[in-house]
Amino acid sequence: MLSYQHAFHAGNHADVIKHLCWMGVISHLKKKNKPFTLYDTHSGAGLYQLDDALASKNKEYESGVDKVANLSANSPLLQSYLSLCNGFLSDRCYPGSPAISAKLKRDIDVLHLMELHPAEHEKLDDAMWQIGDSQSHVHHRDGYEGLIALTPPSPNRGAVLIDPPYEKLSEYQDVVSAVKKVLARWQQAQMVVWYPLLSQRAGAKSGASQQMCQSLSALGKPCFIIELTVEENTADAGMYGSGLCVINPPWQLDVSMREALDEITPLLGSNAAYTLTWLTTEE
Repeated sequence: MLSYQHAFHAGNHADVIKHLCWMGVISHLKKKNKPFTLYDTHSGAGLYQLDDALASKNKEYESGVDKVANLSANSPLLQSYLSLCNGFLSDRCYPGSPAISAKLKRDIDVLHLMELHPAEHEKLDDAMWQIGDSQSHVHHRDGYEGLIALTPPSPNRGAVLIDPPYEKLSEYQDVVSAVKKVLARWQQAQMVVWYPLLSQRAGAKSGASQQMCQSLSALGKPCFIIELTVEENTADAGMYGSGLCVINPPWQLDVSMREALDEITPLLGSNAAYTLTWLTTEE
């Protein structure tokens, strides 16, 4: 489980949709002049140099952020995402969710970043200093354990990003268990759960994300899923796309995401497509 390093996938199509959504959640929280707390359960290294050995191995950023970086966007959410990313891309660096959170939060807000992988945690700590954020809390601990221990925040405004590697089949149930425990103590938590879309080649993991989303929707909170596919779901396609389950979404986040994805999806390839589906609209 501690073998995963996100640098191999930095800036790919999954990062694009995930970070667009996370920015939408944070932007909505900032509309009120009241503090909030952000939680990132699987933070990774925070910043990714796209020309280093790991990111250069598969160059997955070429299938994602590189395809949209020069777009003259109409969507306000997409404009914000590209503006933030381009500030890093000029140095061939891609901001992970910790860097995005740190850049968007205000001095009155709190950020908790959790990473269990020792090498990734060390890089994360360095990344926060590199971008000038010495106030956020960088935890070397299990993300689920830390999330449950640190919630609810006071005041109880905030959001959670859950972005595990899903190396083990049991991780899908780990997500459901953690979300259920958090919502039991913090009912209004806004939660974004990323998941991969896997073909039959993945064996038992194929379809596990869809089952997880059904279990999350059964918790009774308003939620929708967004799925971005970049390849046909053939038997040997591997990860043909990814999705997000957004629980207690802020008002009109679905509209903002549709606007952004309408612009970027045609740029991601001839097989690229997205869907946005509400699973639960009221408690």
